[in-house]
Amino acid sequence: MKKYIAVLLSCILIMSQGIVIFAGENDDAEVQYEMVEISDENMPIGEGMDVVPLTLYLSNVYTSIVKLSSTQVSIRAQAVCAQTVKSIKVTYILQKWNGSKWVDVASATSTSYDVSNTHKSYAISGLSSGKYRCKANAKATGYNGYSESLVGYSSSISL
Repeated sequence: MKKYIAVLLSCILIMSQGIVIFAGENDDAEVQYEMVEISDENMPIGEGMDVVPLTLYLSNVYTSIVKLSSTQVSIRAQAVCAQTVKSIKVTYILQKWNGSKWVDVASATSTSYDVSNTHKSYAISGLSSGKYRCKANAKATGYNGYSESLVGYSSSISL
């Protein structure tokens, strides 16, 4: 009889540990952001090397984000290849944390030809308070037509 009571109590404890999750409201308000390319003079290059996947062309994608004012940030990304490739296409993305996931708020795409690395910096203004980060999608295409992609993320900053 004690075994049955112990099993019954165990089942009750296991079933009572459930978690109720509610979906949040979706904010569909459209916000316009201005994204302008800037010079690299004051934009720091990403620091350190994280875990990097094995790739043929792309060595790494360095990203950084800098707070310029309470409503403006600067993002930078640098895609580095082990050799000169036919093209490197990089999409520079500013993301904002909405409380549960990162959401793209501004982006720009740039392609460079016959290079082994490329980088650009952008200033984005008109931002509201919150947590932001830079994401960069790089795609390198070799002269033989083979292409590969690599994504880099910066740390986050708060406005």
